[in-house]
Amino acid sequence: MNKLRKKFKIKSLQWQLILGFFVILVILLSIMGISQYKNLKKYLYTSRVESLQVKFHSINMDEFLQEELNNTESNSISVLNGLSDRDTSVAFIDKNGQVEYKFQTQEENKVKKQYSQDLDEYKEKDKLVSSIPEFSQDEYIEILNEKGNLEKEYEIIDDEEDNCQLIVWRKVGDMNSPSGLIQISTPVNDIGSILNKQVSISIIGSIMVLGIGLILGKAIFKRTLTPLYNITSTVEEINIEDLDIRLSEENGQLEIDRLAKSFNTMLERIEISFKDEQYIKEKMRRFVSDASHELRTPLTSIHGFIEVLLRGAAKNKDQLNLALNSMLSESERLTRLVNDLLLITKLEQEPIVETNREDLKTVIQEIVPQLRILAENREIRIDLKDNIMVYINKDQIKQVIFNLIQNAVSHTDKKDGIIAISTSMENTSAQLKISDNGTGIDEKNISKIYDRFFRSDFHRGRGAGGYGLGLSIVKSIIDSNSAKIDVESELGVGTTFFIYFKLNK
Repeated sequence: MNKLRKKFKIKSLQWQLILGFFVILVILLSIMGISQYKNLKKYLYTSRVESLQVKFHSINMDEFLQEELNNTESNSISVLNGLSDRDTSVAFIDKNGQVEYKFQTQEENKVKKQYSQDLDEYKEKDKLVSSIPEFSQDEYIEILNEKGNLEKEYEIIDDEEDNCQLIVWRKVGDMNSPSGLIQISTPVNDIGSILNKQVSISIIGSIMVLGIGLILGKAIFKRTLTPLYNITSTVEEINIEDLDIRLSEENGQLEIDRLAKSFNTMLERIEISFKDEQYIKEKMRRFVSDASHELRTPLTSIHGFIEVLLRGAAKNKDQLNLALNSMLSESERLTRLVNDLLLITKLEQEPIVETNREDLKTVIQEIVPQLRILAENREIRIDLKDNIMVYINKDQIKQVIFNLIQNAVSHTDKKDGIIAISTSMENTSAQLKISDNGTGIDEKNISKIYDRFFRSDFHRGRGAGGYGLGLSIVKSIIDSNSAKIDVESELGVGTTFFIYFKLNK
């Protein structure tokens, strides 16, 4: 059953909407048609009943009852005969449920009667007045026993000639103990014809409305779904090389515009993620290449010294000492390189470190002696403000200062170099500034100085500096301490690093 349902399931959104619209239209037209039919039927029958009830008002019931009690047959017949016309039949039923008089719907309005000698009363001869509807005696007695004057009561039955008849009654005499019952009936075949005609008109009209509705609905839904089709065609054109394609967000339809906006947002995220992935891959490729190069150089040097020693240089004491010292120096450089890489990896794995409230002046003063040794003959100017309390990891910030001073030493003249360290308050943060009068950084390279193994063109030689990991470590530590770092530099003038620490956690 489920397979059959899936097989015949409409998958097109346009046709699903058209089918739904068609079903709703059918339901509405059916409700309207049925309601119209019922209301028209009720109106026609109610109008016919009211027209028959009017005839009762033309009878003086007290006078008619008196004539019946006095057995004045001619007068009673005359009164009832006045109710009968071309489209109306009249009958009088006595209190025992017996039909006493009948007046057929004929132009002459003649009374057909037969005298019953046994009962000493007049009776109708049924075969002469067969078009007048009759009920059984028990049914008439039941009607006589009903409460009220029967003004709202009517019945619709088929007579012996299969004519549809509408019947109304009116009690004669006391309502609780009537002396008889007057029955008026009229054929209502014309009402049935009117109703059938109305049904035919409704069906034809509904079919026309459904046809027009389908045509208009298809056109409207096709126009409505055009932006969706455009989105589909645009999305199908997008591939990994065309992630910059965007959908129109002004289609004139709120839902479609929201969909387009959401899809564009998703495309932007995908594009950014893809570019980030490409950047990371390129960065990793460059990192592996640079790391391999940096590792290969000292390893090659060590390997060369070992070969020299194996060829007999070990017998020469001076050559042996030179080779061993060179290998020791290269191994120390390898150790520093590996330690720096491990530190960067650790900082990346633990992006946020535990910080404590420290006095920035005290932290810097603790390492000033080491900084002066590192600077050699360069001048170090220190200007530290009191009572600047910041939340930092003290050991890591010392590492940052060492790296920045080492960077300044590498880029300043040994005799004329000046390195300045100062602290100050800047709005809601504390500022640490480290500046030098060195060679400066080319503007095009400022965005790259925190990349691993990056060295400017002026310092490609290893003798002029380290492996290009110092500033990368600085950036990682600053980020892990929830601080910020900025740099200003000018070629031939110098470089200044600004570090901003939070005063509160």
